[in-house]
Amino acid sequence: MKKGHVPIRTCVGCRQKRPAGEMVRIKALGDAIVIAHGKDSLPGRGCYLCPAARCVEAALKKGRIARALRREGVDIPSKEELLRWLEQKG
Repeated sequence: MKKGHVPIRTCVGCRQKRPAGEMVRIKALGDAIVIAHGKDSLPGRGCYLCPAARCVEAALKKGRIARALRREGVDIPSKEELLRWLEQKG
């Protein structure tokens, strides 16, 4: 078993802290949203989201994704698109 530091991140939907490996990273590239999971790494500002429907709903309802990315006018995908991406990545 590997020992060492495990990065902990906060979900923008439910605000709970979990290991980064259990979450999905959302990154804004220009005016588009990119989702990275696991060992995928993208430079720049991002936020983390649990791969659960209730977290996606909370993040979209309260505008937390755009706020966390510090981007106004970014094209946030719909709930269905985000859930489909989360299923593909997880």
